[in-house]
Amino acid sequence: MANAVRSKLAPAPIYPSAKIMSFTRTALAGEIQRVSKAVQAQGEVVITSHNKPEMVLMTVERYAELQEASRPSLGALTQEFDQLIAKMQTVEAPAGAAAAFAMSGAEIGQIALAAAQAGR
Repeated sequence: MANAVRSKLAPAPIYPSAKIMSFTRTALAGEIQRVSKAVQAQGEVVITSHNKPEMVLMTVERYAELQEASRPSLGALTQEFDQLIAKMQTVEAPAGAAAAFAMSGAEIGQIALAAAQAGR
């Protein structure tokens, strides 16, 4: 029994440096209180099926942290926007804009195609 419990609590092989505990799907279903305590203690655990990671179970606080971290801050977006505007404020910009508006659709298409091919 102790060996079976130990194998269910081993760090997940795909996250060895993070030392995230892993549980089998069977353990999750049969031992929800123990799994819940591990989640509360560590913030997240990996749920496996057939020795392969299947999902991560985490606290609401950890989920909120991840959601917040994935959103760029308003300050960072403002700075990026200001940098883009500054790049467009050159001496050549008005003439370039006038030339672009004077082009036909076919000319714009050719320039776009050349730029796309150059980027490959």
